[in-house]
Amino acid sequence: MRGPTDAASCNLRRSASMPNPARPLVAIGTALIALPALAQDGPLTVAMHYTQDQAAPLIACLDAYDADGVTASYQQISYGDYLQTVLTGRLAGQSPDIYNVYSIWAAQMVDNGVLAEPPEALAQFVRDGYGAATVDAATIDGTLWGVPSEVSVYMLVSNMALLREAGIETPPTTWDGLREAAAAVTARNDQGRIETAGFAFAESSSGAGVVHPFYALVFSQGGDVYSDDYTEAMLDTPEAQEALSRMAGLVEDDITDLSIDAYDFPAGGIGMMIMANWYESAIRDGFGDRFDEDVAVSQIPMGDDWRTLQYAFFMGVDSQSDRQEEAWVLVRHLNAPRDGGLSCMGEMLDGLGALTANAADLAAQEAPDAFTRPFVEALENDRAIGQPNVMQAAEIEGMMARTFETVIAGDAEPGPALQDLDTEVEDILFEFY
Repeated sequence: MRGPTDAASCNLRRSASMPNPARPLVAIGTALIALPALAQDGPLTVAMHYTQDQAAPLIACLDAYDADGVTASYQQISYGDYLQTVLTGRLAGQSPDIYNVYSIWAAQMVDNGVLAEPPEALAQFVRDGYGAATVDAATIDGTLWGVPSEVSVYMLVSNMALLREAGIETPPTTWDGLREAAAAVTARNDQGRIETAGFAFAESSSGAGVVHPFYALVFSQGGDVYSDDYTEAMLDTPEAQEALSRMAGLVEDDITDLSIDAYDFPAGGIGMMIMANWYESAIRDGFGDRFDEDVAVSQIPMGDDWRTLQYAFFMGVDSQSDRQEEAWVLVRHLNAPRDGGLSCMGEMLDGLGALTANAADLAAQEAPDAFTRPFVEALENDRAIGQPNVMQAAEIEGMMARTFETVIAGDAEPGPALQDLDTEVEDILFEFY
C-alpha cells in the first residue's frame, strides 16, 4: 500500500493497518475524520489516502476539471482510518463520490453496499487496458467495481555490497541459494547478537512483512491460500507448510531473527529482503550515490517457476452518490491518456515511483530504471498473482501473521500451527461463503 516517500516515515508505514500497502501507502493523520456532507451541486469529491504533496499532480487535474459545470475536489483520509471512516461516514449520510479502495477492503465494502457497479463501457475500458491480475484485484464475485490505480509487487531486494563482500556476485534464484548467501553475509558480535543480517522480514502491525512473502512462496509452489470460491482455507496444505518451514528455517539456521526489521535495509546492514516496490525511495535515500551499484531487484528465489504477490488499489464510486454517471466520467478522465502522454493518475504515480497496470501509461512512461524494471516485468509476464479479495481479509491476515511469527520464532511447529490456523480461518469463511 503508498505512504510518505522519505525514509523518516518508515515508522508510519509500519504502523499502518496494511502492507504498506503504496506504499503500504500510508497517509498522515491519526484521528478518525468526518466526511463532509456533499451538496448535489457542489464539486465531485475524490477521497484518497495520499497526502496533498503526494497527490499534487492529481489535484491539479481536479482543480482544472470542468465538465459542463461539474467540478471536482480532493479529500485526504488517512490510510489507517480509511475503511472505518468510509463505513462510519455513510451511516451519517456523509460520503465522497469517488473512493480509492485497497483491494482487500473491497469485499467488505461491496457486502455493505458501499460501491456502485461501473457502466459497461468503463468496465470494457478496464478489461482492455489493464493486466488480468490487476483487473481481478478490482473484482468481487465476478463483478468489476472500479478502475485499478496503484499496484505493488513483491520481489527479492539485495544489498550487493554485502553479497559481494561474501563472495556472491549475483542475487540467488533458488531458496537454497538464498540460505547459502544469507548465511555467508550474516555476522554476529561477541554477545551473539546479529550485527549484519543475511535476510530480514519486515515488521508491520498489519503483518504484511511475513504474510506477503508467505503468499509469494506458496504461489511459487503452485499452491493457493483459499479455494476458488473462498469456502475453504488452504493453509494446511503441503505448499503452505513448506513455505512457512522455509521462512522459519532462516531463524533456525541463525541467519536472522524477528528483531531484525527489513525496514532498516536502507541503513546497509541487511543482505536481502522480500519487499514491494513502494519502498524504493527510502532505500535510495539510505544508499545515496551507491544505490544504482549496490541495490539489486530480482525474482522471488524459488527457481524457474517462481511467482509473486501483487496488491492493488482501485477507484470506485459511492452507491449513494446522486451523480454516479458524472463520477464515472471523472474516474475515466483521470485514468485516460492525455495526448499520448500519461493520465492524471499515471502522472501522480510516476512521480511517486509507484507502479501502474494501465497499459497506456506504461507505454507513455520512460523506460523503467534498473530497480523498477523487474517489478514491471513481473506484472507484464503474469508472474504476479493478486492478493485474495476475501471477506475479513485484514482480520485473517492478522491471524496469519501471529501464527507465522510464532512459528518463525521457534515457539511452534509449522504443521500443527497451520492446521489450527486453517480451522480458525474457515470458521470466519463459513460466516460469509
